[in-house]
This record gives sequence, structure tokens and C-alpha cells, in this order.
Amino acid sequence: MSGAAQAQLVELDPGHQVADLVPDLRYWPSLDPEVSNAITAYREGQFEREMKTVAYSAGYSPETWAAVEIVNRTAADGRPPDRFAVTIDAPLVSGLRIFLVRADGLTENLTDYSIFAPFDPLDHAVTRLRTPEFDLAPGEQVTLLAHVQLGPFPDFGMALHSPEHLTEATFLWGIGHTAFYAFALSCLIFFFGFQVAMRSAVGAWNTLLFLAFLGLIAFVDGLLFRAFYPQHPELQSPIGFGLLFALSGAGFLVAGAGIRSAAPSRARAVSALSLLSFVGFLLALLVPGPLTASFAYVLIGVMLAAQIPAARAMQNDHVAPPVGAVVVAALAVLGALAVIALILSGWGGRWLDAPNAMRMVFAFLLLATMTFLTANVIALRRRHLSAVEARVIALEAEAERSRELLEAERNYVRARELAALRQRQLATASHDLRQPLMSLRMTFDTLASEMQPEVKTRLNEAFDYLGALATGYVDDSVPDTEPEPPETEAYPLAVPLGTTRQMFENEAVSKGIKLRVLPTSLDVTVPPIALMRIVTNLVSNAIKYTADGRVVVGVRRANGPRICVIDTGPGMTETEIAAFRQAYAKGENSTGHGLGLSVCFELARANGMSLDVTSVKGRGTCFSLTV
Repeated sequence: MSGAAQAQLVELDPGHQVADLVPDLRYWPSLDPEVSNAITAYREGQFEREMKTVAYSAGYSPETWAAVEIVNRTAADGRPPDRFAVTIDAPLVSGLRIFLVRADGLTENLTDYSIFAPFDPLDHAVTRLRTPEFDLAPGEQVTLLAHVQLGPFPDFGMALHSPEHLTEATFLWGIGHTAFYAFALSCLIFFFGFQVAMRSAVGAWNTLLFLAFLGLIAFVDGLLFRAFYPQHPELQSPIGFGLLFALSGAGFLVAGAGIRSAAPSRARAVSALSLLSFVGFLLALLVPGPLTASFAYVLIGVMLAAQIPAARAMQNDHVAPPVGAVVVAALAVLGALAVIALILSGWGGRWLDAPNAMRMVFAFLLLATMTFLTANVIALRRRHLSAVEARVIALEAEAERSRELLEAERNYVRARELAALRQRQLATASHDLRQPLMSLRMTFDTLASEMQPEVKTRLNEAFDYLGALATGYVDDSVPDTEPEPPETEAYPLAVPLGTTRQMFENEAVSKGIKLRVLPTSLDVTVPPIALMRIVTNLVSNAIKYTADGRVVVGVRRANGPRICVIDTGPGMTETEIAAFRQAYAKGENSTGHGLGLSVCFELARANGMSLDVTSVKGRGTCFSLTV
């Protein structure tokens, strides 16, 4: 044949099991369907080394003729012919006819395949098309012609197999595809269940996105046609376009869910782009073809671009996934980009055809998405757990404070009950003292005629003071009564101060101390009994603890009127002053109960007065009562 000069010969040595025919193929771009014309063109040298295709119009599949010379180098020693079969790796090929032209001109039609015909398992070896077995006698040379109507992928593979090798290869191809789909489905099921359990809407949408991607790969491999609608090839086009547009639509929903927390209005706009995918699918039902497929590819590109702000929004959501997870996800994305670059550049060779590239990109992106989203969700749940733990700690602290407040309230109730008990005891004692006082007063009135007027006056004042004290204690102990308003009528301050002088003058003289009460013309409105109790307690303590010197009681008007009780006693430190403000606190040499000063401070506070202390250790003390 003259065509043999232009085609490199494929030589089959004895025992040869498989041969890749692609490097030796020659191509003739023609729409002529007649095999006789193709044989003539081949013999006339019209076939070229570079593959070119031609199509009737933009809506039709591109076509080409391919030819190769094959010779069986087995010695012609009477042995039987060798049997072979041809496989075609052309995903979604629209039509395929393969002819075997022998040296005597006999032409055998090995395969006549159309995508519009029902599925025939005899035409397939897993995902590849195959021819029936044919004989090649020892030393025989034949021409193999193929009329190929390509699908969406502009390339195809062709190989020659012995029956034994084809059986083995078919088994391995089946194992590989089964392992891939089983692994992919297992990952998606686990990923979907995990994301649903963690209540992650973004993760669930990503699962649907990868499910659409996996469905598209299964469609390209012909598995959906084989498994679900083998007798309805008319469904090939709508299902293929449906998966293609579902991929972009699910991707837009994923991107919208990813940026919803950062930009709700933008998220709604991105999610609304999924309507374009639905419109594209309706268009594919009416006008299927390359233009509609191009529109689907554009939507997929826009969808991939929309994933970038979605990923950034997730990173800015105050959640920091582990560095290892981010590195693994980044490496997986780089792997997917590397596969795409190899396909576009043509450096992938025959081993990296379009279906294998799709599977590798799917695996890399699935690994990246699962790693990143799972780590992100775990980090989010850890942050939520930390917040819950912090809340629990805060609630425990609040409960502890509540217990402390409850205990304080119980202590306060016990203190009030104890104070009420003490008040009742004091009132009882005061009530019991009133009768002896009345009897003593009556006895005093009987004997008063024989006393000096000055002594009689001092004793009357003392009896009046004791009676007022007893009556006040009894009145204060009556429950559920409002205290009477304090006396507002002004009275001369000289009266209680003069009474104090009369009460303690003899005691001061007996100790060799000079008690001096300075005269004053000031009128006051503070309760007289409270004032008398404070002043008498202060003067009594001053005389008691002053060894020699004097005790002075007077009034200072600068910066407000103040009653001052000044002594030349031992003085007190700041610590002692603070201690003596408390009830039952007394000095080492005290013979009392430690109530005097605490009573003075409490009476001053309760009656709107202020009692201040200035003392110098070893020199004396000054009590200042602001009235």
C-alpha cells in the first residue's frame, strides 16, 4: 500500500500482549462517512501525523478518520492465527466505527457504536469501548481504520490487546474504578454526617457540591448510563448538562453560605447566581450543544472565583484552624492546580487524560475541603466549648456568691434576732429598774427637806436622767412602732454641760484632777438624752484614765459648733482608736465592758452628729462632737 509509506508500522512480536497505537496513528479530517473513500485517501497519502477534526457546524460533534498499519511478526510456521481486540479510550464519544482492511482488500466492520444507541455491555471494557476479537495470521499486515465522532474531549486513546491481556486489564480497570468511587462515597457520607452533627450548613452544602462533581465524573465514565438508564440513551444529554449546571449551582450556594455571616447582602446575591444554573439547564433541554456547554463552563469558572471570598470570610470569622490542617489543605489545592496545569500544557502525556485529571482534581479538592472545613468546625466547636466552660465557671462563681449572700443573710437574721433579744433583755432590765427608781425617788422626796438646795438639785437631775434612760430603752423595744421625731426645740447647751460638771466634779476632785467646763451661750436642737449620754461617757472615760492634770469641756465655734472633751491622759494610737470604735473592745487596764466609746460613736451617727478623735500617745486625747 502506498499509505504504508506515510504510516509507521506497528510490529507485533511473538508473545506480544498489548500495543499502544496512538503514536503511530495518522489522521484525515473529513466528513465523508464512506470507508472506501477513507481507504483511498489513506493510500493516496492524504492522512497526516497531526490530528485534526472537522464538524458540520458549531452544534455538531467534530469528526476525524484515523489509520495505522499493523503487522504480526510471528513466524509463519503453520501455527494458528493470533487473536486481538482494540480498545478506544474516548469518554462521551458520539460515534465510533472501526474497520480492519486486510491485504487482499477484504474490509471487516469491527465496531459501529453510537451514543444514541442503547447500552451494549459487549461494546465496553469498564469505561472503554472495545471491538470483538479478530485474527491476525503470522506474518500478516493489515490496516486499521477508525472513524471517530468526538464528544466534549478533543482526544482519544487506542490500544491493541490480546484476549488474555484485555481480560486482566479489564479486571484491573474495574478494581481501580470501584476503589475510587467507594472511597469517594465513603468520604462524602462521613463528611456529610460529621458536618450535620456539627450543625455546619457550609459543610453540608460542600458535600452536595462534591456529590454533583462525583456524579459528573461517573457520567463521563459511562457508569450512570450503564447502571440507571441503559435502554434510554436519549437521557444522556439532559443528565450530563444537569450535572454540569448542578455543579455550578451547588458551588454558588456554598459560596453564599460561606460569606453569609460577614456580608449577608452579598451572600444573597451570590446564592441567587444559582438561578443562572437553573436557567442554563432549561436552555440545555431546548438547545443542547457546545454553546450551552460553554455557558456551563463559564458558570463553573465564576463559581470557583466566588469560593475565594467565601474562604476569606471563614478565615476572618475569629476562628483559627490548626496550622497543620491549613498546610494540608493548601498542599491539596496546589496539587489540584498542578493537575490542571499539566492538562492545559499537555505535559501530562497519555497517562493523564481528561477523566483521570478530573478524578485527581476531585480527590485533591475533596481532601482540601474536608481538611479545612473539618478543622474549622472543630476549632469553632472548641471555641464554643471554651465559651461554655467560661459560662459554667461564671455560673459557679455566681452560685458561690449566692451561697455567700444566703449565708450572710442568715447571719444577718441571726444577728437581728440576737440584737432583738438583747434589746428585749435591756428593756426588761430597764423596766425592772423603774420601780426601784420610783421608790428611791419617793424616799428622796421625803428626805429632801433636810438637804441643802444644791445637793437636792443635783440629785433631782440624776434621778431625771436615770428615769429618762430607762423609759427610752423601754420605748425603743416596742415592735412595729415608728420612733418619735427628735426634739427640735432649741435649748441652751450650758444646761447639759453644767449637769455633767455637777455629776463628775467630786469624782475628779477625789482623783486630784481639775475638771473644767467652760461656759457657753450656744443653743442646740439635738436630742438632749443622746447628747448627755455621749458627753457623760466621754467625761467619765477622761477622768478614769487621766492620772494627773486636767479635763476640759468646752465649745468651739470655728468650722461649725463642736463640743470638745480634752484630757491629759495616756493618749491612744490610731490602731487603738479604730479598735475602741467596736463594741466590747477595751484597754488592758480597763475594768468596764468596752462599750463606752462604741456607744458614743453609734449615738452620734444615729442622731446626725459627728464624733472625731485626735490623740497623741503620752500627751492626751481630744474628742470633738460636731452638733
